[in-house]
Amino acid sequence: MEQKTYYLMHRDDPVCIISIDPISGNLLRVAKMTEVELLPPGGRIDAEALRTWWHRRAVPVTQDRILRILEEKGFSSPQEYLVRNLGLSLSDHYWIKPIDTEMCWQDVNLFTNDFRDSIGEMLFNPEAEIPELPANAFSPSSSTQGNLRKKWVIMDGKRYLIKGNHGGNAQESLNEVFASLIHRKQQKQPYVDYRPLMVDDQMNCICECFTSDTLEFIPAADLIRSEKRSNSVSVYEHFIFLCVKNGLDESAVRSFLEYQIITDYLMTNTDRHLNNFGVLRDTNSLKLVGMAPIFDSGNSMFWDHPMLPAHSNLTNISVNSILKKESAMMSYVKNFRQLDLLKLPNREELFQVYSQDPLIPCLDIIADGYQKKICLLEQWMTR
Repeated sequence: MEQKTYYLMHRDDPVCIISIDPISGNLLRVAKMTEVELLPPGGRIDAEALRTWWHRRAVPVTQDRILRILEEKGFSSPQEYLVRNLGLSLSDHYWIKPIDTEMCWQDVNLFTNDFRDSIGEMLFNPEAEIPELPANAFSPSSSTQGNLRKKWVIMDGKRYLIKGNHGGNAQESLNEVFASLIHRKQQKQPYVDYRPLMVDDQMNCICECFTSDTLEFIPAADLIRSEKRSNSVSVYEHFIFLCVKNGLDESAVRSFLEYQIITDYLMTNTDRHLNNFGVLRDTNSLKLVGMAPIFDSGNSMFWDHPMLPAHSNLTNISVNSILKKESAMMSYVKNFRQLDLLKLPNREELFQVYSQDPLIPCLDIIADGYQKKICLLEQWMTR
């Protein structure tokens, strides 16, 4: 089997030497751990953990039409595409450097170098004419996570992510916009500000990248995997323990998580999995500096079950999160005053957001469901 040797790099620091199959993109061998403390948190326990971290780094096969587009461009897998782009990401500062080159972080990183997200353009416009790019042109789309079509753009020197939707309407995008409205009115915790954006007569949403050349994102899943957890400790408490161990204030972490749980409950966000929240790390000191802003609330507001509020009391909803039920997640909340009910968007404000797309069905029922959740929160607060 053909192998190519790389340094796994964190900025300009070699982390270890790895061998990769250039066709499949699989990480075959890990050798010579030169800087163990620089290993990505999600791949720190052993070589197998590092292989898993690398495999998951690639754009998922479930992202819209990504497999078909990559095949058209001559890539056999998302992992091969990841290798072509040196594993670069707009989430963190890891990359792979061919062992026989003199490349440096300044030459390749996506935070300060221009790029064109040609694959992202094709996801939004299948008929787009995309010219062949030079070999030294790298794209963030090879490591962009999630199932929705996404495209990175540069405007006024800043990096922005455009997100699409499933199906024929823009509710997922407008869910992000409505979540931003909630957080803006609350002014309680950091959040990613999503705005509506029309692309080729379709409503989408856009947000600014919350990482930078000095800050990188570590998903909760990776932080949790950085250290073995005792069976007697919950995943929730293990995450908090590791946040505090790495420099964050415990009360601030708990307040953030409780606020996020409550607002997810309010919006019936069913997809707050362990890659949809996390922490920010200073890239030079490797110290955590805070919780990452709240992002990715698109799977909310009954987007895939628009009639649910009319047929349910909304007390037994399943979620993809640390626990499997909304009510179970709410058991983690000790201070329900993290949310100010008097500062929530009203029904009229909800309609102003969602009426931007006339194809969204059952707006009255969705608004009724939102009001039901406010009433349920009032009950939680008086227990």
